[in-house]
Amino acid sequence: MESFFRTHKYLVEHLQPSVRRELMDEINWNDRLIGIKGSRGVGKTTFLLDYAREYFGADNKKCLYVNLNHFYFTARTLVDFADEFQRNGGEVLLIDQVFKYSDWSKELRYCYDHFPNLRIVFSGSSVMRLKEENPDLAGKVVSYNLRGFSFREFLNMMTGNNFPSYSFAELIQHHRQIAEDISNQVNPLRKLRKVIGTAKSPAEADKNNVRKTERKNTGSYHKDNRLYFLRSIFNFIRVNLL
Repeated sequence: MESFFRTHKYLVEHLQPSVRRELMDEINWNDRLIGIKGSRGVGKTTFLLDYAREYFGADNKKCLYVNLNHFYFTARTLVDFADEFQRNGGEVLLIDQVFKYSDWSKELRYCYDHFPNLRIVFSGSSVMRLKEENPDLAGKVVSYNLRGFSFREFLNMMTGNNFPSYSFAELIQHHRQIAEDISNQVNPLRKLRKVIGTAKSPAEADKNNVRKTERKNTGSYHKDNRLYFLRSIFNFIRVNLL
């Protein structure tokens, strides 16, 4: 158990500064069984460690991060591990890559039923159907989807700002004021070009795409124009000067 606490401490202390995801405020962390779903590389591990750092810190042994892909769990069950953790004062167990462990849903259900003072937050693939394919967790687990960065979150990360999200109704009603507030602090199009590598504006990007399509479909349209111009000059010289 101590080796896991050392790993937890190291990971939290060496966690790179990251943008605080809005999902952090949407989750009811008092729920006893929480599932975080997301595609590979979206940041599920970072999200779990961010939670540990924000709510507990690196040295608080009431919270522990574990990865079920660890060879330790080939010889010992998750139930035994969770039991030892909660008997020693543990309150929140953060479980990463839960799908790497066989019978994970049954053992999570056992922990839910027998360790009432323990809260478990686990991560899994975005294709996992927690409730439909795992009847043991039906009515017990509360699941959330961690999605990739929005452009707003990217702007916050790149500029150090803290632009809030807006509802659709707010955008419809106050779109002009919102746009002015953002534009006074940052140039969104300049940052957008870093993301998608387009031209100076979406309109110019469309024009460039049209030009590329024209060249492809007409057999080097501009090159043909230059050849036509050169032929015209040659014919003029041949007819009038030679």
